[in-house]
Amino acid sequence: MNKKDAPLETMAKEQYDEFGQRFNELRKSKHLVDCSFRVGDLVFHCHKLILSAASPVFETMFYGSLAEKQTVNISDINPSVFERLMDYIYAGAVDFDAMHNIEELLELYYCAEKYMIDSLHQQCVSYFGQNIKPHNVLKILDIAYRMNLDDIIYLCMCVLKHFLNSGMSLSNIILESNHHLSKNCVDLILEDNYEVKDNIICMIRAWCIAECEQNRLKVSRDSIKTVLEKIELSDTMRDTIVSCNYMNFKPLAGDKCGWTPVQRIRYKAVRPLIIGDEMDFESSISTNRFIVIKSLSINSRMLPQLNVTDIRQETYTEKLIVEISTKCSNNRQKIYRKEHRICDVAFNGSLQVCLDEQIILFPDIVYLIRLKWDADSLGYEYPRSILSSYGKSKQLLINFSENIYLQNLGSIFNGIVCDLYK
Repeated sequence: MNKKDAPLETMAKEQYDEFGQRFNELRKSKHLVDCSFRVGDLVFHCHKLILSAASPVFETMFYGSLAEKQTVNISDINPSVFERLMDYIYAGAVDFDAMHNIEELLELYYCAEKYMIDSLHQQCVSYFGQNIKPHNVLKILDIAYRMNLDDIIYLCMCVLKHFLNSGMSLSNIILESNHHLSKNCVDLILEDNYEVKDNIICMIRAWCIAECEQNRLKVSRDSIKTVLEKIELSDTMRDTIVSCNYMNFKPLAGDKCGWTPVQRIRYKAVRPLIIGDEMDFESSISTNRFIVIKSLSINSRMLPQLNVTDIRQETYTEKLIVEISTKCSNNRQKIYRKEHRICDVAFNGSLQVCLDEQIILFPDIVYLIRLKWDADSLGYEYPRSILSSYGKSKQLLINFSENIYLQNLGSIFNGIVCDLYK
């Protein structure tokens, strides 16, 4: 299709883009410029008429009764963001994906508000509406709250409420983020999500841990209690958060109280794990609910090759160390470490490693599970398979993953046996 056959709307847009590009080239070449802005260490030369057509604020600035005659100093905007604002005014478009970080995006939104450029304001709101995710919602909310960006605050609170109502706690995001939430932002979240739910308890507990680390306090019941005094909470919720730990579960009577196996789906077998090539194996799990974990399900050894004179063994004794830890920022917090000795294990089967203590797992926290063998196990092989990344049971979802570099090598970790925390 040639240019004559193109729809009128398409032709108009192409003509508009072409004019915008030519106007922008005039600015960058400083041709016919008649005003300037000092932003940081840079000076931007522009055209009063074009800026005034885009913004009533600029119109007042240049053609009002108190019109600026000197270079205008701007101290509340970064040069890189002001450059993008000028690109939008002159060319009518902005490349959101090329912006370096959330701070720049929010600052551009601030520019749209400050200079009353409605079309840019709408585009910013639309972009955030499509790109607020679990990993960034808290950071966007916190910065927007500090900058008093009401539309973005409202947008974040709506999305956050949806995440929390779906059972997400965002605890791991808080623990691993480089951006620490302000106390005022936490108060805002609690004010809008006043129902006491497990995931909110977890989220506030994670914020307390991050707050302790921010202030170089040792994470303990006392330090968490001190941090909680900064935010408005009921005594019941405060006591619940302070008493939360991985070992305060009272064992249920017997094994008839709902212990549930959650297994991964097996796709295909791959090269076995050979002790000696590797002396440990690591996997990670996370859950959408408070659960109590009773045991781990792993593959047992492959039957070793026998010579003609060897006596065939049906079972063996498994000896390994189990470690369970969770990450707080860049540090690991070890919550379980025990040596397990299990007799009469059948070869080429599945092995249940029953934990000596029933460990509580908090929602949305990533837990690292490491199995270690000693020199007595050298040469033995454990079958590995490509397995699903999750296991389901009723309202319970367990996510499983191995080291990203080892995923194609498969796993010996088949699942867990657990119960919902009562």
